Amino acid sequence: MENGGVIRTREKLEEQERQVLAPYAVLSGTVGADGREHSEDPPQDRTHFQRDWHRITHSRAFRKLEYKTQVIVFGEGGEMGDVIRNRLTHTLEVSQIATSICRTLGLNEDLANAIALAHDLGHTPFGHSGEYKLRELVSSFNHNDHSLKIVRQLEHRYPGFDGLNLTKHTLAGIEKHDTPYDKTHSNYFYPDQGASLEAQVASIADQIAYRSHDVEDSITAGVLTLDDYHQAGLQLWNEVWSEMGEISDARVRLPQVTRRLINRMVTDVLAEIARRIAANGIQSVDDVYTARAVLADFSDALKPLNDALGAFLYEHFYFDYRVRRGTAKGQMIIERLFHHFAEHSKHDVNLLPPVEAADYAQASRQGLDRLGREPLRVIVDYIAGMTDREAYSLYVKLFEVGHG
Repeated sequence: MENGGVIRTREKLEEQERQVLAPYAVLSGTVGADGREHSEDPPQDRTHFQRDWHRITHSRAFRKLEYKTQVIVFGEGGEMGDVIRNRLTHTLEVSQIATSICRTLGLNEDLANAIALAHDLGHTPFGHSGEYKLRELVSSFNHNDHSLKIVRQLEHRYPGFDGLNLTKHTLAGIEKHDTPYDKTHSNYFYPDQGASLEAQVASIADQIAYRSHDVEDSITAGVLTLDDYHQAGLQLWNEVWSEMGEISDARVRLPQVTRRLINRMVTDVLAEIARRIAANGIQSVDDVYTARAVLADFSDALKPLNDALGAFLYEHFYFDYRVRRGTAKGQMIIERLFHHFAEHSKHDVNLLPPVEAADYAQASRQGLDRLGREPLRVIVDYIAGMTDREAYSLYVKLFEVGHG
């Protein structure tokens, strides 16, 4: 037997998918010669979607997520700041939840993982507040679209093409990622098709992850207390907390709340996906595409409970004055950096790093740069790619006397 049967080639792995996965799963073997934007040899000992998520985890943009804000700005979390979620830890939790759901449903874990790992690459420093400020400065900015731009154009790791050259299935999943906080403006990939089930699972996993871990982080950071939740009249919280009676160790009670919130939501979503697959007569992946229906969602019973919890977090955590002080400072830093480069780059483009300087100069001469961007959008994309620490450090160098 070739290789003693030890090495599982891409072809063998694709055959395993055909035998094991559900008929409405996206098979990596369907990625043909035109399955990527740039032609390259297929992988030998992994599937196409494995290659995708491997490339994402090796990217600079992925590593930068460690120092990008989830809710609480980096360095603002007090003595417990080092255990507060950042954009990277959130991404990893989305990946875990998405792949777990996919395994249970017989969907393609590797595709869902690639989408989950890439879904927040386009986030700015200082979280959603940073995005709001950049969009206020240049209205075309959207972090979902920017995630696509990063993996298609802004990453530079290969000699033959810009970007990571992911499969079009993964690019479509990133583009069609849809949550209350994630809306894309573009429709490049498979525009006449609905999102794959793998992409929909990544989207609902995102909601499960941020809702459950924001509860834990709000208490860990000292912004809210257990009593605040007990007194809020939140049915979902009360139901989960009522299960905690057998746990006397105070150290594990809060992590157990997070665990049980996740379990409650995942269990609900699994049952609801199964119900909607049956209700929509889904028997193939083409049925998923043509249905153009939301198949991965919370049930009508759980949705209002989850929304109530979200509304409570929105009012009492995201807009708490201690959280807002950090995000307002971040917005001020972004605005100062933008206006500084927008004003001075007109006369001295070399204030920008070499790649951005060349793109800005081209855009100034021709109206658009090599990526189709106007001059100000080049600056916005440069700032969007910074971590919280990079933006703050650059601010100090540019505007504080005695530094530089």
